[in-house]
Amino acid sequence: MTKKKLEYRLPFSSLEDGVHIFEFTIGQDFMELFPETDVFFAPQVRVDLELVKSDRLMEMRFRFEGVAKSLCDRCLREVEFPVRTEEKVVAKLSSEATEVVEEDEFWTVPEKDSSLDLAPYFHEILVLSRPMQLFCPENEKGEPTCDPKMLAYYDQPSDIEESEPETDPRWAALAGLRDKMED
Repeated sequence: MTKKKLEYRLPFSSLEDGVHIFEFTIGQDFMELFPETDVFFAPQVRVDLELVKSDRLMEMRFRFEGVAKSLCDRCLREVEFPVRTEEKVVAKLSSEATEVVEEDEFWTVPEKDSSLDLAPYFHEILVLSRPMQLFCPENEKGEPTCDPKMLAYYDQPSDIEESEPETDPRWAALAGLRDKMED
C-alpha cells in the first residue's frame, strides 16, 4: 500500500470509546489514487471528521470545505467550484461481514478490520459536489467570460441541413399493403 493511500485511512481499532477528531487534506496527490478521474482536478479540500466510537458502532460526521477545478461545459476552460458539504455515516462492526459494504449512510465493516479506507468515499463526495452544469463566471454585465473563440463556434451555421428524413421505400411499400388490406 502506498504512503498516499495510508493518508486517507482511519485507524479505528486502537481508539477508545468516545469522541475523536481527525483532519484530512485532499490535494493534488489525492488525484494520483484515481488516475481515471476526469470529472474534477486540482482539489484543495479540507475534511474534518468527528468520530463517535462505541463498542460496535461508529458515527462519523464529515465536513468538507474547499475548492476543486473542472472544465467549463461551454468553452472547456478551467473553472473552480466550491466543495462544501456535511455528511453523516454510521458504521457497524460485523463478525459476518467479509468486506466493507456501503449502503448510503450506513456501512457494515468486518470486525477483523482495524482501519477504514476513506479515499473512495472522499472521491465520491468530490464527484457529487461538481454542479450538473458548470460554466465560467459571468462579468459585471451578466455576460459569460468563456473563451470567445469557443463561443464563436456556437454562432457558426451548421453544415447539416434540417430537412425531412427520407423514408425508406420498403416502409412505403408496407404502408401501401396495409392500406389495401384495410379497404
